[in-house]
Amino acid sequence: MRTAVSDMIGFYDGALGRLAADHISAKLFEAWGPAKNLRVAGFGYTTPFLPVFREAERLAALVPEGTGVALDEGVPSCLVADHLWPLPNASIDRLLIVHGLEEVAGPRRVLREAWRVLADDGLMIVVCANRRGPWALAETTPFGAGRPYSRRQLDNLLQGAMFAPTAYASALHFPPIQNEALLKVAGAWERLGNMIESWNLPWLFPNLAGVNLIEVRKSMAVPIGGSKAEVFRPVFAPGALRPARRQRFERSRNTAS
Repeated sequence: MRTAVSDMIGFYDGALGRLAADHISAKLFEAWGPAKNLRVAGFGYTTPFLPVFREAERLAALVPEGTGVALDEGVPSCLVADHLWPLPNASIDRLLIVHGLEEVAGPRRVLREAWRVLADDGLMIVVCANRRGPWALAETTPFGAGRPYSRRQLDNLLQGAMFAPTAYASALHFPPIQNEALLKVAGAWERLGNMIESWNLPWLFPNLAGVNLIEVRKSMAVPIGGSKAEVFRPVFAPGALRPARRQRFERSRNTAS
């Protein structure tokens, strides 16, 4: 059972939800800019975030049928089955998944459908509740529904679905508390969390952000002499998203071989 669209709207219309949408949208804009002349789609509940791509050639929100669609949310939306989207192969330049994997029964099937519709040189960002963060425990927000993922778990899931990570980030470092005083200092809290994240010292400062963001591109596996090899395209410069380390690519090559 997925979170109903009425509950999603109720959260994002509130002060805490608007703040969460603003901080996540800022990360998305830093990665992809306004997406000028690109075909952009979102799966899950993405209507609070897609408007940031204001210069896209096309925008479409693919909403899981268990969630429901509300009228006049500002982005063209349609109900879809989790693993059956009404889009041609390789038809999307940028794909965003938010509230799309946590409550789905078969996340790998969803990612295979994402792989199908994403252009060969396209990029995808997955935003998921961080299982180590306090937002995953807050049942009053959509991030507390379903199955959260640690960064490692999400990374493994995406690589297993033939995606190559290119950048990582986190967001929502402030607590999910509906308190006016705390909300006023949320911006400073977020800046501090981003600074600590940039130091990349997980042994000293573990990732306790509310959500993880991972940017990926398609991996093309082709048989060569009875084995498989990964063919990687140039790495996208992802702005404020932290580039994936080279050893992750080497690990994925070794796994593929």
